[in-house]
Amino acid sequence: MGDGSICAEDGTDVDHIRDRDDHRLRNLQLLCSWHHDRKTAREANAAKPRFSPRRPREVHPGLL
Repeated sequence: MGDGSICAEDGTDVDHIRDRDDHRLRNLQLLCSWHHDRKTAREANAAKPRFSPRRPREVHPGLL
């Protein structure tokens, strides 16, 4: 809902806004299950290491 609108569903899941180890109220928010799952998936994908499926280039033996 990046358009500024508010979800009409009840907040059922407590979500950590930033640091998962910070349980203070200012770091917590209520989200509906759908938005909580979506935010969690987005954060998990962002944390995945990015790699190329291609094999790394080998150094030419004449350049060693």
